[in-house]
Amino acid sequence: MNTADAPSERLETVSELAVRLAERTLAKMMQHRPVDEQSVTALSEAVLLLRDYGHPVPPLALECLTHFFRERREHSAAVERGDSADQEPGPHPNEEHGETTAGGKLMGLFRSLRPGA
Repeated sequence: MNTADAPSERLETVSELAVRLAERTLAKMMQHRPVDEQSVTALSEAVLLLRDYGHPVPPLALECLTHFFRERREHSAAVERGDSADQEPGPHPNEEHGETTAGGKLMGLFRSLRPGA
């Protein structure tokens, strides 16, 4: 193996692992089972790493994260309205203090992908 191929091969491995994690996470969401923060953070960081190195981001990983954050936002809105709140946790404690988290960076990525942004 050529040393120039090593980073590309590693990024491809990250991409494959991100797809597997996204599949498992989506399966949990479809079964209405809780998704742990570690999975979301790992998936977010994988997407950001791939983006930072100019490697294609797997669409399934983006779809999974979009779905997760949409559900979290809807859950937060339901809590504010006074609806039942028994499944999803609130925002990560660091997000409340304005610290940069993988989720915060990922939301910036989503905003940048919107048409006209």
